[in-house]
Amino acid sequence: MNYRPWGYEPHGLTWLPYPASPTKYPPNSYKLFSLPQTKRGNSMPDNARLLANERIRILFTLAERFQRTHPERAQRYASLARRIASRNRVHIPRELGRRVCPACKSYMGPSASRTRIRQTREPHVSITCLHCGHVTRIPLRSKKP
Repeated sequence: MNYRPWGYEPHGLTWLPYPASPTKYPPNSYKLFSLPQTKRGNSMPDNARLLANERIRILFTLAERFQRTHPERAQRYASLARRIASRNRVHIPRELGRRVCPACKSYMGPSASRTRIRQTREPHVSITCLHCGHVTRIPLRSKKP
């Protein structure tokens, strides 16, 4: 009796209901091919990461351009940039990522956010999303090493 589901035979191998003898099948014989590895150990090539970063920056510049005239289009560009970043497993650059509200994920351009410098407690910049009211606080003093 086979313990694997029907049709579950990768690379044309048939599964046995009992463990195969180690003399008949040497270890690591199931590795038929290897993917090119990058420095980080991921299978994603570096040129795909560079292309994804370039597309993210282009989409954020388009979102900034159309924020006042077509806010729904700017929102669409920001969501496309987030999808490209998550699909290619790259981080959105910090200066661009701060333009997206962490609560409602909407694009916070100059007309959709309010930026203030606060001195209470620690000096910080507070950015308020005008869609949902979420306040993002960015400290002004650097952390001590």
